[in-house]
Amino acid sequence: MVAKLPAPLVECHAHVCPDAAWRRFPGGDSPRLVTAEHRVLGRMLEAHDGAGVTHALVSDSFFMEVSAEELPGWAPMDRARLYNDALADLVAAHPGRLYGLGCVDPFAGEAAAHELERMVTTLGFAGALVNPSDGGARYLDDPACEPLLAAAAALGRPLFVHPSRDLPADEHYRDFVLSLMVGRPAQTAVCAARLVLTGALDRHPTLPLLLAHGGGVLPWVAGRVDATWASYRPARWHGPDVLTHPPSRYLRRFHVDTNTWSAPALRLLLEVLGPDRLLVGNDQPPVWFPLGESLALLDALALSARDAEAVRWRNAARLFRLPVAASVPA
Repeated sequence: MVAKLPAPLVECHAHVCPDAAWRRFPGGDSPRLVTAEHRVLGRMLEAHDGAGVTHALVSDSFFMEVSAEELPGWAPMDRARLYNDALADLVAAHPGRLYGLGCVDPFAGEAAAHELERMVTTLGFAGALVNPSDGGARYLDDPACEPLLAAAAALGRPLFVHPSRDLPADEHYRDFVLSLMVGRPAQTAVCAARLVLTGALDRHPTLPLLLAHGGGVLPWVAGRVDATWASYRPARWHGPDVLTHPPSRYLRRFHVDTNTWSAPALRLLLEVLGPDRLLVGNDQPPVWFPLGESLALLDALALSARDAEAVRWRNAARLFRLPVAASVPA
């Protein structure tokens, strides 16, 4: 009798910093390197085995910031290439199981676009992770990011928009880990809203985007965004007025991960975005919330077999062009 093969399950939100990258840091190993390969990779793979995760997209959300401190004499794109080359070796050691999302400085203009092309065409990556802002007032709608957005659209490879470590107005979020609870989801929402309101999504109609942490807070304030857009223009409006449709019409241009740790939040995402826009993502590593509990929240939604399959793997396979079939070798 042929053994029944496990159904695919794709994890899109897992952070690992290859040891070959951080070992170039003059400061060496540090407890602050919470995603260092030697600390997290084995534990991650074990957790994936236990929960039935068959494929994972691996990235690192804070490497560009940490490496700027550790390697201040390096150009941003040299630091990105350090991570990307090391990540290529890491995923090559786990063929068919791990896939790379490289890092890049989105504000580096044409150099960022060239590095994304290298990631995809030479390193075989599925896309790239980018932070929403430069830590100040510039977000991904800034003109400096146009070459990267255009390259991602032309390549058809997603940008995974993930909050930065250092937030604007960081002093507001220092107590109680408010940076993780509130600050980072808010930063993602500001970035996504600016991409809509400045017309960036209209300029790049084929740009694929994945927003971390369930899209930040944007899906929850969609009605407020529409009402403000309708009632404040033109007298109380600041910034370009370029949209011909309510901003919420653009929300389905985004994919989001399921990293909300809340069944009611997941139900709202299904209502606002639809099941074809959700991808399994758990922010693990470095957040070691029990993976089985996160996945149980999806089961509690009582999705149809078709919708459950879409969320669990088909959406990720389509968005990232992963070679995932309906079943995988046991």
